[in-house]
Amino acid sequence: MSDQGSHIAQYLAEGLGPLRPMAIADVGANPIEAPKYLPLAEAGLAQVWGFEPNDDARAALNAQRPDWLTVSDKAIGLPGPAMFHAYKASEMSSVYPLSRAALGYLGHFLRHLGTETKIAMTLHALDEVAEVPPLDLLQVDTQGADRDVIAGARGKLANAVAVIVEMRFYGLYEGEPSLGELDAELRSQGFVLHKFLSQKARFLNNSQRDRLNVRAAGSQLIDGDAVYIRSLEDRAAWSDGQLAHLALIASLVLGSHDLCLLCLDELAHRGGPDLAAGYVDRLPARLKRMQEAAE
Repeated sequence: MSDQGSHIAQYLAEGLGPLRPMAIADVGANPIEAPKYLPLAEAGLAQVWGFEPNDDARAALNAQRPDWLTVSDKAIGLPGPAMFHAYKASEMSSVYPLSRAALGYLGHFLRHLGTETKIAMTLHALDEVAEVPPLDLLQVDTQGADRDVIAGARGKLANAVAVIVEMRFYGLYEGEPSLGELDAELRSQGFVLHKFLSQKARFLNNSQRDRLNVRAAGSQLIDGDAVYIRSLEDRAAWSDGQLAHLALIASLVLGSHDLCLLCLDELAHRGGPDLAAGYVDRLPARLKRMQEAAE
């Protein structure tokens, strides 16, 4: 976290506090890249329960495990027996097998076909995992099984304020739920799409490949990380704690400063501290009107 980010985190934490640490579940906690919630955890604002059934990925997690992270080998999804496809590239592993037809069209990821080890396992609904408390934030990246995870976490998510999920725009795995099914499940639980944090596209192979910049010319959307938040249309239904937690997530994780300020305004309207102006004071100049940024 940058120095400016640390100052904002301290300002919000002190102004909104005292708050209990947020409860975060990370399903598919492969340590290939830093998790989106890392600024919350490093600021002492969250406890995280990470789930990773892949042995190699879990070993990497445990090798660098910070105090705020609890790691579990439970496989989370629709409860019952399943076959886990552990690919040599652990980030591709899934309870769904890669689709040869899809990869043939895309012309990418073909090297992973046939490299998997099939492991019979039992899947658990997140609601069945007693050691995980009710959640404030869920992050899911399970290579096709994201809808299954969220469908099995209705109880844990009953008061959660946000879900960060990998959305598949073009299916890579046989039988994986569609983007529409994932969106419908989240909306049925009261969440609405807030923003995309990233989108990945791939170049489709053709006769002119050698003449093109494939990174610039790639057009087929594959996937991307999306953020859903609990609908704020009825703010009276939100507790002060939920608003405070969403303000922290919006600022430190999502970079959604307008959403953070909306939450701060609502808390001030309820008689809490008025933190909005001080928050804007601490934002980088590029986010402010030209005249104020120059002062």
